Amino acid sequence: MKLNKYLIGEILSLLAFSVFTIIAIKNEQISMFYLVYLFWMDEFLKTIFNFLNYFFNRSNIPNPLVYKKMAKSRLFMLSIYFVFIIVFFGFIIDWKSSDTVLGNFGVFFFKNAFFNLSVTVFLLREIYEFYYGLKNIQNSPYTIFSKGLITLHLSLLLGIFTWAFFNGKFGDFNLDIGSYKTIVAIIPFIIIKLIFEIMEIKQRTPKSLDNIH
Repeated sequence: MKLNKYLIGEILSLLAFSVFTIIAIKNEQISMFYLVYLFWMDEFLKTIFNFLNYFFNRSNIPNPLVYKKMAKSRLFMLSIYFVFIIVFFGFIIDWKSSDTVLGNFGVFFFKNAFFNLSVTVFLLREIYEFYYGLKNIQNSPYTIFSKGLITLHLSLLLGIFTWAFFNGKFGDFNLDIGSYKTIVAIIPFIIIKLIFEIMEIKQRTPKSLDNIH
């Protein structure tokens, strides 16, 4: 029963993210910055709750010092990524489109409703899992090699490649698909996110079973 609650929280979060992203695409309120920053925000929230687990659920952590060290490493890495995401994805890749840059500003200052809804869902998921974590349902710390951070790593690399691919940075090759450029560019991000989220759910599920018995 407890395991089912854990899976429900993860699956509902993933479904909500997918729905809000599709609606954002339909309403043309999405960009590469939107997705990469959303992935960063997801990992940032997980890291914050790692620290909360350390301070309030330490008795259920097998090795608290290692747990805290990993959380600090994640936070440091995310801090570096934050600057890169804001500068490169927020400004550089879209500097020719003032509308997109303004839209990125809107996302950063939480003026984009779909982005805000997605972040709220991620936050509710963490609160939900933190609450049940206090009851020994799930106590597996996210590490710097977690599926979520791998998703962020790949998204950064993919974003740079996509930007170069669609802007003629590979010699004379320049693929021009007009208004479909944004949609084509962000689809791989969504696929990567879904794949690694599902992998992480499967990876963490056996640990939940161990805590139940």
